[in-house]
Amino acid sequence: MAASKLGVEVLTLYAFSTENWKRPTDEVQFLMKLPVDFFDTFMPELMAENVRVNVMGYHDALPLQTQNVVKQAMETTKNNTGLVLNFALNYGGRAEIISAAQSAMRELLAENGTVEQLTEERLAAHLMTSSYPEPDLLIRTSGEMRVSNFMLWQIAYSEFYFVDKHWPDFNAADLTEAVATYQHRTRRFGGISK
Repeated sequence: MAASKLGVEVLTLYAFSTENWKRPTDEVQFLMKLPVDFFDTFMPELMAENVRVNVMGYHDALPLQTQNVVKQAMETTKNNTGLVLNFALNYGGRAEIISAAQSAMRELLAENGTVEQLTEERLAAHLMTSSYPEPDLLIRTSGEMRVSNFMLWQIAYSEFYFVDKHWPDFNAADLTEAVATYQHRTRRFGGISK
């Protein structure tokens, strides 16, 4: 995998958003079948490359066949120690933040805590990506200039890279170019350059 060779530790792909259910039924059915086809085709390569698969999102709303293949892919690759290939499937950034806030508040209430004790760190610990670093780079394909409700909390200080190419045509050379562009940027995280 090109991402592994570039030293990427976690690669998150936005496969299906919570808003994508509004699309035509035949398109949704096609999109729900993609994980089944993908894992049937690429599981041997993922295992050979030591890739660990994770799927974040609201799995319970997915068709049963999709749920089953997602669980199987995560289970099969759980002991792999290489690149984490994280799929955002039936995922929405706003829904994730609300879920994390609710979970953090339930935890605080159980500890007899107060609203004022809800910190960024506590809320972040309840995000679906709590065990991963925040993204350094967000690549947006298809010529779109928006984040489309993707990892809204996590991308606060990510660098953005926009490309006109559609996702199916985005290849290893494109990824290498995006990473090279990123490497020439100065990240300040709200501060100023030294």
